[in-house]
Amino acid sequence: MKLRRFRKNVKAISPIISVLLMIAVAVVAALVTYAWVMGYIGFTTNKTGKAIQIQSIALNSTGYFHAYVQNVGDSQISLVDASCLYINGTMRAATITPSAILNQGQTADISINAAGIVSASDLVTVKVASADGTFSQVTQTLPP
Repeated sequence: MKLRRFRKNVKAISPIISVLLMIAVAVVAALVTYAWVMGYIGFTTNKTGKAIQIQSIALNSTGYFHAYVQNVGDSQISLVDASCLYINGTMRAATITPSAILNQGQTADISINAAGIVSASDLVTVKVASADGTFSQVTQTLPP
């Protein structure tokens, strides 16, 4: 008899409190998911703002190699004279005209004296990299 009385006196969580607990758990889960998604979207949006593109490459008659690069992103790009141009995987110190800072839509001429490096009709891989790591690469045969 005492056993029955004991079971009768044990009370469970009321239905109202259990519903409130489920709502609280759902709200916390939604907030955590929202914070994660917004952090991820913010990270990828910042990465897409900068972009450069090699418009053309050429070797002129005086032996100078030219790579014409345009800022096609939506923010400023900074090129470094000593480390922005790679020809066939080798970094080359270059001259940047008109300046090493490219605003949105601006084009620059990156040039080096190519004597002994490349010649007309060579297949070359050219990579141009900015100070923050944004880069563009093209493989092409130089015009004769």
